Amino acid sequence: MKKTSIAAVVCAGLMAVAAAYAGEASPAAIPARAANWSTFDSLIADVKKTMMADPNAALAKARSADAFARVQPASPRRSEALATSLWLEGEALTRINRIDEARTVLDRASALAANNGRLTRLDGDLALSHARLADATGDVAGALRNYHRAYDIFSRLGIPRYQSIALQGLGSIYDKAHDFNREIEYYRKASQVYSADPALELSAANNIGFGLQQLGRYDDAIAHFEHALKIAGTLNSPFLQANILTNVAVAYAKAHRFAAAERAANRALKLINGQKGSGLEPFVWGVKAEIEFERGALSAAVADIDRAFRGIELKKTVSSFRDMHEIAYKIYSAAANYPLALAHLEAFKRLDDEGLALTASANLALLAAQFDFANQQLEIEHLKSEQLKRDIRLHESEAATQRAIFSAALLAGILIILWFGWRHMTLRRHRNELTRTLRERNLEIERRIEVEAQLRVAMETAEQANRAKSHFLANMSHELRTPLNAIIGFSNLMVSGKLSTPKTQEYASDIHASGRKLLVILNDILDMARIDAGDVVLSDDEFCLADLVERTTAAAELEFPQHGKTIRIDGANRTLRVRADEARLKQVIGHLLSNALKFTAPDGWIDIAIERVADGADIVVRDNGIGIPREKLALVLEPFGQMENVYARMHGGIGLGLPIVKSLAELHGGRFMLVSEPGKGTTARVHLPLSRVVGAPGALARAS
Repeated sequence: MKKTSIAAVVCAGLMAVAAAYAGEASPAAIPARAANWSTFDSLIADVKKTMMADPNAALAKARSADAFARVQPASPRRSEALATSLWLEGEALTRINRIDEARTVLDRASALAANNGRLTRLDGDLALSHARLADATGDVAGALRNYHRAYDIFSRLGIPRYQSIALQGLGSIYDKAHDFNREIEYYRKASQVYSADPALELSAANNIGFGLQQLGRYDDAIAHFEHALKIAGTLNSPFLQANILTNVAVAYAKAHRFAAAERAANRALKLINGQKGSGLEPFVWGVKAEIEFERGALSAAVADIDRAFRGIELKKTVSSFRDMHEIAYKIYSAAANYPLALAHLEAFKRLDDEGLALTASANLALLAAQFDFANQQLEIEHLKSEQLKRDIRLHESEAATQRAIFSAALLAGILIILWFGWRHMTLRRHRNELTRTLRERNLEIERRIEVEAQLRVAMETAEQANRAKSHFLANMSHELRTPLNAIIGFSNLMVSGKLSTPKTQEYASDIHASGRKLLVILNDILDMARIDAGDVVLSDDEFCLADLVERTTAAAELEFPQHGKTIRIDGANRTLRVRADEARLKQVIGHLLSNALKFTAPDGWIDIAIERVADGADIVVRDNGIGIPREKLALVLEPFGQMENVYARMHGGIGLGLPIVKSLAELHGGRFMLVSEPGKGTTARVHLPLSRVVGAPGALARAS
């Protein structure tokens, strides 16, 4: 149960922030106190103590501190006081979800803090607040940037406690993107940087355990959860202990150690007994239900899952209930309670789709941030190269100066000229040696730059391949699991024989659609594998290209919902005949139509045309959909390319359609061209060479 552990993380994170507020005042924000600032200092201390328990009260007190600072005479102390009060006001507004006001106030605080020309802890506090605000609004890139900035500030100031808080924030970003290896890396680094705060150490241990659990490393996950549980015991918090015990029970259950899982769940129930409103009871009973179901105790499992969802409206559950809905569906299906099984299956599918959209958004933001970082590294290397070139020019200038001095000396007398002649020969030899040395150094520098560039490209290629593999596996697991869940779930309900005829028709349609989706995915993977292995052999068919376009379009209109989209076929070149593999060209047109329908708005249009060009014939598919950024065009044509994976996660599929189109066009001796502009649409053009056009000069003859 993912969000059960996330609840523990949030709780631990809030405890860490509360400890930060209650434990000390920012030395940069509040310097040595003057007598007339004692009221302000008391207000700030009170705001920090109140922030966690009552953000509305903290907001009122922060505004009182701001009003006090505003009436003081202008001074550096007044500016710092105003920035401090605005920072805390922004924190309070964020906590009560007044996001727009919080952003305005924090921007004003940052502007004031920047005016002092010094790097202070208030700058780091503001960066953390901006990161939390961005995270709360779904701005993953903004949160990532500000957490990195906060970590950099606290590192330069030598404040390890807040370095750890910033690193844990970065770990939470990678959790949203389901990049669990990076999540674990950041939480481990946070624990290494600072381990003196039990609340921060608990948060790190709990989150590392969750990441290991998601990677299937259950024994390692249990060890970290047990460490977090030990820390929670020293904090005397039954709520935290119960939360972590729930995570322990889930890990034991997934490892099929049911006796240990049951003991952990029972301990959790005992700790939360009598604590109304803790929010943990449904998850603990959900774990117990899963344990009983896996043991074969169906009646006990039904009783436990009934208790878990008691008083909860299934159509309004949040993401933390996703896995519990799946467990409930299995239990109620086994117990032949098909109405409840159906309700939980539909709730699971709703939350699964919502989680997919969030993960895709986080992945896209992280991809953009990594792209920006790569550009910055390239710029640094470029600057280093320019510095080396300047050093070479400096040495050449020094040699030129020596030559000028020598020329002036030649104006002296004959004896001096003779003496300088000998000196000239000596300097010339040294100059030649210096020039040769500089030339060799220049060549060495250029070779080094070239080797570094090659190494950087190789590293980026390897990292891209590794990320592509990870994204492909993650995408495949979802793309196969979702239709299989629908097929198995709805077919079980139909087999029961207890559904009404209209529902049977609807579920049969869902099963058919899911089966076709699985078939398309598997066919694309097999086609890509055959193409890579060079095993695709084209057949030699002669046919009318316009007829093929019309048949493929009619099939696509039946397979994909139109939602008001208009498909138009240009009537030109209707008699054009080609010699090619008819089935493969139909596959090409089908992929292009599928992509155009996915990325076009409900009131959009798709135009299909056959164009006769000087060197052959083109099949053209145009749409007015969302478009693709120019810098991403090459990436979407690569098999399992990252950008294609992000688009595929948002709209379905595994990102092989366009690479297959490109490969099949090239196998026909043609080419595939893609032109797109974000917000205006895309034009896809498949070119067949002149040799494929029947009746054209140099056309292929049919094999006898």
